Amino acid sequence: MPAPMRAHEQALPQAPRIVVPSREMFSIGLVLSAGGPLGDPWHSGVLGRLQETTGWDARDADLIVGTSAGSITATTLRAGVAAIDRKIHMTGGPISPEAQEIYDRIVTPYEEPETERDWRPASPKMALRAAWPPWKLDPIRVAMGNLPRGTRSGEPLETRMNEMLPDGWPKRPTWIVAVRMSDGRRVVFGRDDVRGNVGQAVRSSAAVPGAYLPGKVGEREYIDGGVHSSTNLDLTAMLGFDLVIVSSAMTAAAGSRSWITDPTRSWFSGKLADEAAEVRARGTAVVIVEPDGETLGDLDKTADNARANATNAGAAAVDKVLAGSDGAGLAELIGRATTTG
Repeated sequence: MPAPMRAHEQALPQAPRIVVPSREMFSIGLVLSAGGPLGDPWHSGVLGRLQETTGWDARDADLIVGTSAGSITATTLRAGVAAIDRKIHMTGGPISPEAQEIYDRIVTPYEEPETERDWRPASPKMALRAAWPPWKLDPIRVAMGNLPRGTRSGEPLETRMNEMLPDGWPKRPTWIVAVRMSDGRRVVFGRDDVRGNVGQAVRSSAAVPGAYLPGKVGEREYIDGGVHSSTNLDLTAMLGFDLVIVSSAMTAAAGSRSWITDPTRSWFSGKLADEAAEVRARGTAVVIVEPDGETLGDLDKTADNARANATNAGAAAVDKVLAGSDGAGLAELIGRATTTG
């Protein structure tokens, strides 16, 4: 389990108010978090509602950073499916012919074939590197390195993502985050000098330790990018965007989380707060859409209509952001991107 409260979990100052820049042209980055089986529906609700209320199409983001479940959302957007179609699809409604044509490229059934469990620690080296020196302890990597290898295969997911993007890697900047299993280092497919097609990248990014077999590119094995961070927002810090929108399914708004009842969500919330501070320090506005006390209950993967619930929770979270103190500034900023992009 995560370590006791760190400095980044102490009371944090209010995020700076959004300031709409005077220049006409500006850029938007999009960060899509990990989130398990309900992460993709959450993102679909967030982005679909943004399109419904502001007109901004997430396919137009200047960069999409996807981690684990977020890598699936990112790939689907870059394949050409509009965010509003994704929201409708998750809630069982009829989607546009254009979106259906893209989904019809996928011919491989979704399955998760299983292998026999290997009970040995998956990556003792990663666990050791994360535990030493003690003042730099990373409890998530320690725990994940000591877990046994997963049993479920992500090969069908890899194939399906490649079928959706038959022409190869997305033409627009798309970064998919994974962690190298041998030593626990973060790897960014689409940015770093690493091989791998989009299917391999998504499979690697979504390979939850202990549940799924690692993704593999050549002789290298990779696991879920959420082992480093559920969001990896810090990757955008040096890029000079005017705005970064973060859809975060694994964190929670202040006052809605507890180290006692949900230490994992609290850990990732603290990481996200640090990352957002780093990006804002470079002059980029950051808007985070995350669950709060009213929507956390809708992220129950065992509930009936779990996907629709998570989608609607993401949409409701956007409504709250737009109704808040920064809502008008965010709407204007996004609206300007829509009219000038």
